[in-house]
Amino acid sequence: MFNFFKKKKKVEKSEDPKNLQLIALCLAYEVANIDNQIDEKEKNLLLESIRQNIDTSTLSESEILTLIQQESQDRISFYDLIYDLNHNLTKEEKLTVVELLWQTALADDYLDIEEEKIIKRASDLMGINPSLVLQLKHNTLNQD
Repeated sequence: MFNFFKKKKKVEKSEDPKNLQLIALCLAYEVANIDNQIDEKEKNLLLESIRQNIDTSTLSESEILTLIQQESQDRISFYDLIYDLNHNLTKEEKLTVVELLWQTALADDYLDIEEEKIIKRASDLMGINPSLVLQLKHNTLNQD
């Protein structure tokens, strides 16, 4: 009886692979769009991240960004994104996602309070220590 459930879980997991880089980019888009406008620098950072992390042989970076935008408009909350990241990434990978969020928020050289709130909330939900979140923010600010 228990083996039946275990086998079913494995089959479901292999049938539904998650593109975690795309999910992380969706979360970064949420940070960039928290003020309902995407600055050109934020857009360029997202496009560059798509170029570096997503297979663009089928769709272009712009087409993928458009899909992310449409998904964002249809999404009620970002908690499903956090759930997928939280259950599939290592701590180091989660820190990389948080770093991407800071880079996105700071791309336009202005940190909106709502951007900071969403990053801190997402980090908290992923179980990242607040001191690490602030350290990543500091590191991102000093990258230039």
